[in-house]
Amino acid sequence: MDASLREVNIQIGKKSYFLKTTLDDESLKGISSLSAEITKEFSGSLDQENLLLLSCLQLAWILEKLGRKLEKSLIELKDEETL
Repeated sequence: MDASLREVNIQIGKKSYFLKTTLDDESLKGISSLSAEITKEFSGSLDQENLLLLSCLQLAWILEKLGRKLEKSLIELKDEETL
């Protein structure tokens, strides 16, 4: 096992998963918080597989929105530079 890898436990929905990662504690905490926030939206009668699927789709949607905002900001910045 590589010295930089370590085993961590991450809770997603109703289950805990053991992973090997090089992420630091602060990054893991951020990821765990985001995961908890997203899965909380779907809590209830969903099984784990559907919970994971909806969480992935929600993350994809968040990334899509951020990408659009970033692209818009870059265009606005370029427009300001040409003035």
